[in-house]
Amino acid sequence: MDLVKEAKQTVKNRPVEKLLSPLEDFTKQNASGGIVLLVCTAIALLLANSVYGDLYSAFWNLPFTIGIGPYLLEKPILLWINDGLMAIFFFVIGLEIKREILVGELSEPRQAILPIAAAIGGMIVPALAFLMLNFQTPHNSGWGIPMATDIAFAIGLLGLLGSKVPFSAKIFLTTLAIVDDLGAVLVIAFFYTSHISWISLGTGLGFLTILMGANRMGIRSPVIYGLFGIGGLWLAFLFSGLHPTVAGVLAALTIPANSAMTKNEFAHKSQKFSQEFQKAEVPGVSVLGNEDQDQAIQALETAKDLIQPPLQKLEHALYPWVTFAIMPIFALANAGVVIATDFSSLVNDSLSLGIGLGLVVGKPLGICLGAWLVVQFGSSVLPSHLRWPQIIGLGFMGGIGFTMAIFIATLAFHAPSDLQTAKLAILIASCLSACIGLLLLSKSTNPTTGEPTSEK
Repeated sequence: MDLVKEAKQTVKNRPVEKLLSPLEDFTKQNASGGIVLLVCTAIALLLANSVYGDLYSAFWNLPFTIGIGPYLLEKPILLWINDGLMAIFFFVIGLEIKREILVGELSEPRQAILPIAAAIGGMIVPALAFLMLNFQTPHNSGWGIPMATDIAFAIGLLGLLGSKVPFSAKIFLTTLAIVDDLGAVLVIAFFYTSHISWISLGTGLGFLTILMGANRMGIRSPVIYGLFGIGGLWLAFLFSGLHPTVAGVLAALTIPANSAMTKNEFAHKSQKFSQEFQKAEVPGVSVLGNEDQDQAIQALETAKDLIQPPLQKLEHALYPWVTFAIMPIFALANAGVVIATDFSSLVNDSLSLGIGLGLVVGKPLGICLGAWLVVQFGSSVLPSHLRWPQIIGLGFMGGIGFTMAIFIATLAFHAPSDLQTAKLAILIASCLSACIGLLLLSKSTNPTTGEPTSEK
């Protein structure tokens, strides 16, 4: 049973629980994030192609200013989303990467090499496929677009298959997508930077050093990391020329991942404080008027804060905001593509064909090729209950570029026509990859156990 849900089940049931409980159950489902993204994408497309299209576009380009006195920073709302909110998204990605390296699938080299190799193949082959059609064209800067995988959308749609998909498949795709995101960060940092302000970059590295020092000193307060991470590192990277989302990943890697109390100490002290709470019980007196019980509660809270690593705490706190606020807002702002009635121009355009070829063909081919090579040479083995037909299906799920691909497209192209073409190609290719992937996975697994239908 979900212990958090059990903790909320009390003798005094609040009427609001009847309203919140179904909502909480929905948000905890694997598919919920993908469903919300899909709805927001549909809304953006409807608005962009309606009579309110001009109003929709004008809204995201409205200037928004923050600052104090003469120190003002003004950007269009769209850029605040792409440079600011997306930095939080990449911060959470950074937390996930660090967790996976320390205790997850990436902590064991033999286990990690399979999704790492698959992710590398899934980045190189799509980029080459794109360049095959665009190497000597004005669109060659878009080679990074088909490299991206939308982790939230891919995992969310995979959750729609429920028990048809083995747990090892979800772990493989999640780990692959995390490595893919790390690759995307490196691509953004090194290839989608127009100019470098070395003074601002040096200032940013100075703030990064402060954050690393805070970690070494055992500082666990999120206020310190937020102050120097946002007010220092993010701002410095914003003015440096490097995309500020890179600052989000770097800041995440400095967050402490250790506990300040041992598990035995926590078990002993939490039991002691619970007993003290029971001993302090006075019939007819509420907790509000019982000082001893209040101290016992505060002691339990302190013990909880010391045992839970700041990395884990921040990841749990930010994940719902990223899944149900930041990514949907990004989709609302960026997925509004005006769909032209003349699709023949799209089919004959090397830009759209390169993106489509990269996501629908290059991505699954690269993922499967990378995985096959490390298995063939004995460097790794396929996880339990996972066979090649499912790897192929997961390869197509990796071709769901969607928000990540759109994000890279906004960095690669500044001409509105090129950006619109790229976005439309990304949406079509991502939908096609998703449909093929879901179909293959549903056909290659047992509908009740999630095990492969064939061991060959």
